[in-house]
Amino acid sequence: MSTTPVNILPNEIELFALMSKDDQAAFTKIFDHYEPRIYPFVLKMTRSQVAAEEIVQELFINLWTSRALAMQIGNPRSYLFRMAVNRTLRYMQKSSRHAILVQKASGRMTVEKNVTEEMIDLKETEELINKAVEQLPTQQKKIYLLSRRQGLNNEQIAEQLNISKSTVKNHLTEALHSIKQKLQSSPGTTIALVIFLVKNAH
Repeated sequence: MSTTPVNILPNEIELFALMSKDDQAAFTKIFDHYEPRIYPFVLKMTRSQVAAEEIVQELFINLWTSRALAMQIGNPRSYLFRMAVNRTLRYMQKSSRHAILVQKASGRMTVEKNVTEEMIDLKETEELINKAVEQLPTQQKKIYLLSRRQGLNNEQIAEQLNISKSTVKNHLTEALHSIKQKLQSSPGTTIALVIFLVKNAH
């Protein structure tokens, strides 16, 4: 009996490589595995079945149309969920109900009269997060970028930096905590904090 965890798609690196060569069967396996996992994730953020269905559909259409780049993806799961987050955030930004949706995503925000003053655009939000990343110690910053920007897993990072996986895990945990603390302690960064928490929830 296979001991592969139910959330892990067996041979997904190979499947992505096959998909990059126009293998529709490989794409179907990827879709069948990830669609039922990504849809609830998006639905939880949007609270809209129509929006969630549209976002997920567009995500997989884009995955197929840009399949030639699939061989460059080091961590398929992280890559797909990052795509889902980015597309969902763009939807939330454009939606007239943006403030309410962000409040629901955070699970702890309260409606404030000046909420519109905090609705900075996504570019400014990313700059706030990037600023917090830039203030990390060198090793933490390097590991965070390899993990969250390049999609490498802890084992790949450990091999690349010639350190242990436990060291990678510890540095990454400290980096995420440090970024969260910086966003919490800075004025006017409520939405930036929510977006950071959503992106790193999985």
